[in-house]
Amino acid sequence: MAVFAAAAMSGCAESADAGVAPLPEPVVASSAPAPAPSPAEDADICTAYGDVLTILENADIALDDGRMEPQEHQGWHKLATRVLDRLPSSGDGPVRSAVTDLKEAAPAVPSGFGRAPEGVRSPEWYAAEEALGAACDELGTPLAISMFTGG
Repeated sequence: MAVFAAAAMSGCAESADAGVAPLPEPVVASSAPAPAPSPAEDADICTAYGDVLTILENADIALDDGRMEPQEHQGWHKLATRVLDRLPSSGDGPVRSAVTDLKEAAPAVPSGFGRAPEGVRSPEWYAAEEALGAACDELGTPLAISMFTGG
Protein backbone atom coordinates (compact mmCIF):
# COMPACT_ATOMS: atom_id res chain seq x y z
CA MET A 1 0.00 0.00 0.00
CA ALA A 2 2.83 2.40 0.85
CA VAL A 3 4.41 1.75 -2.55
CA PHE A 4 1.11 2.62 -4.26
CA ALA A 5 0.80 5.92 -2.33
CA ALA A 6 4.40 6.89 -3.12
CA ALA A 7 3.90 6.09 -6.79
CA ALA A 8 0.66 8.06 -6.89
CA MET A 9 2.30 11.04 -5.24
CA SER A 10 5.30 11.04 -7.53
CA GLY A 11 3.00 10.84 -10.55
CA CYS A 12 1.02 13.83 -9.32
CA ALA A 13 4.14 15.86 -8.84
CA GLU A 14 5.40 15.14 -12.34
CA SER A 15 2.07 15.91 -14.00
CA ALA A 16 1.63 19.06 -11.93
CA ASP A 17 5.04 20.39 -13.02
CA ALA A 18 4.31 19.64 -16.64
CA GLY A 19 1.06 21.58 -16.67
CA VAL A 20 2.12 24.66 -14.67
CA ALA A 21 1.07 27.84 -16.38
CA PRO A 22 3.32 30.89 -16.21
CA LEU A 23 2.46 33.44 -13.54
CA PRO A 24 0.27 36.29 -14.77
CA GLU A 25 1.82 39.71 -15.25
CA PRO A 26 1.27 41.98 -12.22
CA VAL A 27 -1.55 44.46 -12.58
CA VAL A 28 -0.21 47.99 -12.78
CA ALA A 29 -2.52 50.77 -11.70
CA SER A 30 -3.29 53.24 -14.43
CA SER A 31 -2.24 56.81 -13.88
CA ALA A 32 -5.15 57.99 -16.02
CA PRO A 33 -7.78 59.94 -14.10
CA ALA A 34 -11.02 58.17 -13.27
CA PRO A 35 -13.83 58.95 -15.67
CA ALA A 36 -16.10 61.79 -14.61
CA PRO A 37 -19.38 60.70 -13.04
CA SER A 38 -22.28 60.76 -15.47
CA PRO A 39 -25.29 63.02 -14.91
CA ALA A 40 -27.41 59.88 -14.51
CA GLU A 41 -25.16 58.64 -11.69
CA ASP A 42 -25.37 62.01 -9.98
CA ALA A 43 -29.16 62.05 -10.42
CA ASP A 44 -29.26 58.65 -8.69
CA ILE A 45 -27.35 60.18 -5.76
CA CYS A 46 -29.92 62.98 -5.57
CA THR A 47 -32.71 60.43 -5.44
CA ALA A 48 -30.89 58.34 -2.83
CA TYR A 49 -30.29 61.39 -0.66
CA GLY A 50 -34.07 61.65 -0.49
CA ASP A 51 -33.94 58.54 1.72
CA VAL A 52 -31.68 60.39 4.16
CA LEU A 53 -34.11 63.31 4.20
CA THR A 54 -37.08 60.97 4.62
CA ILE A 55 -35.49 59.34 7.67
CA LEU A 56 -34.64 62.68 9.26
CA GLU A 57 -37.91 64.49 8.56
CA ASN A 58 -40.14 61.65 9.73
CA ALA A 59 -38.06 61.16 12.90
CA ASP A 60 -38.00 64.89 13.66
CA ILE A 61 -41.76 65.25 13.24
CA ALA A 62 -42.47 62.19 15.36
CA LEU A 63 -40.23 63.57 18.13
CA ASP A 64 -41.83 67.02 17.92
CA ASP A 65 -45.31 65.45 18.09
CA GLY A 66 -44.35 63.39 21.16
CA ARG A 67 -44.78 60.09 19.32
CA MET A 68 -41.11 59.20 19.64
CA GLU A 69 -38.67 59.25 22.54
CA PRO A 70 -35.29 61.01 22.21
CA GLN A 71 -33.42 57.68 22.26
CA GLU A 72 -35.35 56.41 19.24
CA HIS A 73 -34.96 59.76 17.48
CA GLN A 74 -31.21 59.56 18.00
CA GLY A 75 -31.24 56.03 16.56
CA TRP A 76 -32.94 57.26 13.40
CA HIS A 77 -30.39 60.05 13.05
CA LYS A 78 -27.58 57.48 13.42
CA LEU A 79 -29.19 55.43 10.66
CA ALA A 80 -29.38 58.52 8.45
CA THR A 81 -25.60 59.06 8.83
CA ARG A 82 -24.96 55.46 7.74
CA VAL A 83 -27.26 55.78 4.71
CA LEU A 84 -25.52 59.04 3.80
CA ASP A 85 -22.13 57.37 4.17
CA ARG A 86 -23.08 54.82 1.51
CA LEU A 87 -23.70 57.50 -1.13
CA PRO A 88 -20.85 57.87 -3.63
CA SER A 89 -18.82 61.01 -3.12
CA SER A 90 -15.61 60.38 -5.04
CA GLY A 91 -15.19 62.19 -8.30
CA ASP A 92 -15.70 65.71 -9.49
CA GLY A 93 -18.78 67.84 -9.64
CA PRO A 94 -21.13 69.74 -7.39
CA VAL A 95 -23.23 66.70 -6.36
CA ARG A 96 -20.21 64.69 -5.22
CA SER A 97 -18.66 67.72 -3.53
CA ALA A 98 -21.86 68.44 -1.58
CA VAL A 99 -22.16 64.79 -0.48
CA THR A 100 -18.54 64.90 0.71
CA ASP A 101 -19.35 68.05 2.71
CA LEU A 102 -22.43 66.38 4.23
CA LYS A 103 -20.37 63.35 5.24
CA GLU A 104 -17.79 65.63 6.84
CA ALA A 105 -20.50 67.56 8.70
CA ALA A 106 -22.14 64.39 10.02
CA PRO A 107 -19.79 61.39 10.04
CA ALA A 108 -21.40 57.95 9.98
CA VAL A 109 -22.14 56.41 13.37
CA PRO A 110 -21.52 52.65 13.17
CA SER A 111 -24.42 50.38 14.06
CA GLY A 112 -24.44 49.55 17.75
CA PHE A 113 -22.05 52.39 18.57
CA GLY A 114 -23.09 54.40 21.60
CA ARG A 115 -22.16 57.93 20.60
CA ALA A 116 -24.73 60.43 19.44
CA PRO A 117 -24.79 61.47 15.80
CA GLU A 118 -22.95 64.75 15.37
CA GLY A 119 -23.46 67.45 12.80
CA VAL A 120 -26.88 66.46 11.52
CA ARG A 121 -28.89 69.67 11.13
CA SER A 122 -25.81 71.81 11.89
CA PRO A 123 -25.06 75.00 9.91
CA GLU A 124 -22.45 73.03 7.92
CA TRP A 125 -25.07 70.37 7.18
CA TYR A 126 -27.57 72.92 5.92
CA ALA A 127 -24.96 74.67 3.76
CA ALA A 128 -23.95 71.37 2.13
CA GLU A 129 -27.60 70.35 1.74
CA GLU A 130 -28.38 73.66 0.04
CA ALA A 131 -25.47 73.10 -2.38
CA LEU A 132 -26.68 69.55 -3.05
CA GLY A 133 -30.23 70.79 -3.63
CA ALA A 134 -29.02 73.35 -6.18
CA ALA A 135 -26.87 70.76 -7.97
CA CYS A 136 -29.74 68.27 -8.06
CA ASP A 137 -32.14 70.94 -9.36
CA GLU A 138 -29.63 71.67 -12.12
CA LEU A 139 -29.77 67.97 -13.08
CA GLY A 140 -33.56 68.02 -13.12
CA THR A 141 -33.73 65.72 -10.09
CA PRO A 142 -34.84 67.88 -7.16
CA LEU A 143 -34.44 66.55 -3.65
CA ALA A 144 -37.62 64.88 -2.44
CA ILE A 145 -38.86 63.19 0.71
CA SER A 146 -41.70 60.87 1.60
CA MET A 147 -43.67 61.79 4.69
CA PHE A 148 -45.40 58.88 6.35
CA THR A 149 -45.60 59.63 10.06
CA GLY A 150 -48.37 61.43 11.88
CA GLY A 151 -52.01 61.12 11.38
